Amino acid sequence: MKLEKTNERKIEKMENDKTIDIVERERERATFREKLKEHYGITIVALSITIIILIILSTVTINAVLGDNGLIEQAKTTKNITEKSIEDEAEKLNRLSQEYANLMSEDGTIDVPKFPIPPGGSVTEEGVPIPNGFYYVGGTKNDGVVISDSSADENRGAEHDKITGMEGNQFVWVPVENPSDYFIEETVKLNGVETTTNVYSKLRMRDGDKENYTSVKPGDTSSVREPDVLSMYDTSSTYYQDILGYGSTKLMADSFVEEYTEMYESIKKYKGFYIGRYELTGTVETPTVKAGAVQTGDWYGLRKACTEIIKNNANVTSTMIYGVEWDATMNWLKRTKFAEEPEKVDEDSSSWGNYSNSSGAAAIEGAGERQNTGYSEAWSANHVYDLAGNYYDFTQEANYTNTRVIRGRRLRRFRF
Repeated sequence: MKLEKTNERKIEKMENDKTIDIVERERERATFREKLKEHYGITIVALSITIIILIILSTVTINAVLGDNGLIEQAKTTKNITEKSIEDEAEKLNRLSQEYANLMSEDGTIDVPKFPIPPGGSVTEEGVPIPNGFYYVGGTKNDGVVISDSSADENRGAEHDKITGMEGNQFVWVPVENPSDYFIEETVKLNGVETTTNVYSKLRMRDGDKENYTSVKPGDTSSVREPDVLSMYDTSSTYYQDILGYGSTKLMADSFVEEYTEMYESIKKYKGFYIGRYELTGTVETPTVKAGAVQTGDWYGLRKACTEIIKNNANVTSTMIYGVEWDATMNWLKRTKFAEEPEKVDEDSSSWGNYSNSSGAAAIEGAGERQNTGYSEAWSANHVYDLAGNYYDFTQEANYTNTRVIRGRRLRRFRF
């Protein structure tokens, strides 16, 4: 009996344990289901936020790519800039290659220029610039570099015995190391017109028996100045229109200032200028700068002829010489050929010019008579002929109200 009761208790206990176990499992399942619901709820919220963020990012990305200032437009702009840069670099390389070719000497070494290279031109070993369309004939920076506009004259030599065989117009380089010694930058009004210039000549004081005057500013008619116009003659259509081709005195004055300014800028850039090796030759219609018969005439016709010497060459311009350039030329002679005897430039040039009282080597047969320019080496200095004597020569200096200044010869120059 005891055994049976015991078994019954065991059975009852097992059933109770089983019931408890089922209840526990049910409770666990319920807890799991609640947690699962919470988990799924969080996931859906997170998914919704993610989708919204993706939509926003997509909108921003599309705008960044396709917008007015988007990546595609920026890429196009970058492409254009890159292509332009490539073209610019190619052009720079071409220019550099040309400059390198100009600088390369025959032995393969590079000559470093002391002056800028003119457009399409070159430089000599001493750095003297030679413009496009001209050729080195001979000479040095110290005694005069000679160039010609004919290739037939190239490297012919600057000696006197070579000049009769020259074919082209010839010019000689005048160095100007300090342009500020010769020019004043100041805005002033010209005489009698509404034309102004921002620079004018610092002409040196002249004294002695032959010349005695002091330069003044343009507009002041009390003495010599440039650039400027004259109250007489320059106001007459016979001169400004019929000869020089200007519609009025004002247009002539404007042209004078423009020409003068270009001359000044050229001298500043290249530290010098070219003057004619000879006095003006040929005719007014076909002027030349070659050894031969000298042109004569009034200032207006000769000025026009000087501007006609160089044609069909956009790199250079020929003009009648300015007084300031004459001064620079005389100072150059005093620094070089006449360094030991500067008085031969300032006071008495009879020993190297064509005068009735020529002396020393200059006192040759024919002295005291007008001769063709280039007649004698004795009448030259630094490969420039007839600076002293032979013919009197005009400059572009205005003097008082009615005259232009006459110097020792008629020189031409050109800028580039």
